[in-house]
Amino acid sequence: MDYYKLPELSPEEKKMPLAKYYTDYPLYCPPPLQQQLLDAGPMDPADALPVENFLDLLSPTGYRKVQFGYCMLPDGAAYYSEYTVIPNIPGDMKRWFMNFINHRSRSMVPGQGNLRYKLWCPVDHWDRAPVDGVDPKNGMYTIGALDQGETNPWDHIKEFVHRVDLSEFGMTEEREEALRAAGCRWSSGWEDFDGPGHHMWVHIDRPNPLGGIEMLGIEWLGYYPKNGKIIRDETTPVSEELAKKILIHNVIEHLHLPQILPDLYAEYKEQPIDAD
Repeated sequence: MDYYKLPELSPEEKKMPLAKYYTDYPLYCPPPLQQQLLDAGPMDPADALPVENFLDLLSPTGYRKVQFGYCMLPDGAAYYSEYTVIPNIPGDMKRWFMNFINHRSRSMVPGQGNLRYKLWCPVDHWDRAPVDGVDPKNGMYTIGALDQGETNPWDHIKEFVHRVDLSEFGMTEEREEALRAAGCRWSSGWEDFDGPGHHMWVHIDRPNPLGGIEMLGIEWLGYYPKNGKIIRDETTPVSEELAKKILIHNVIEHLHLPQILPDLYAEYKEQPIDAD
């Protein structure tokens, strides 16, 4: 597979031990089967999961008719569905990483982004930090691109990430317990921006019958949840090409993480949270 040419690190970043996880692990382009589906063009919108049924994705088994694809929806929103298989990553390792990227190393220079976040998808990621600059529990923002290096990630607007309270949409403790018993990990959230628009997504990791983890995710560009209802936001910038690029972005970052995470975890798990 081909791989992407990455943005150059700053002189300060290059001096950090963390930099080897940026420079020494190639960021590969989508595998040939995914690329073939992408090249085939958009899916039939009739096969998209309606946003009001988003909880249907959270199942330990079963697949949709179209599990990997993108399209515009009849109401003008955009949609994509991802299916990616990765090697097994223990849940505690992935949780550690998601906390690790919420913090900055002591030698990071203001205005140069967050190198830890860049590691996850070097061609598109730039910065990630708490909204209040202190506590990740009070909300996070990210800055990055979703176009595989076509534009500078640092030129893009902030994206603010929020979690969906699934109980507001009918998720029960019994259903959650059944998912946990089946070895599943799941999440759902929505995003707003410095500019107009909203996105909503749902994601599940579950054991692949043939080995490893299968990652299933769906995102609706132009919707968000509020008080137990799904709201359509027609101000959201959308296009077929944008949905396709976000799908590609997710594939490459999801395939890249298993390449770096075992070594990164082994080196940094016992170090201070601000270690270089």
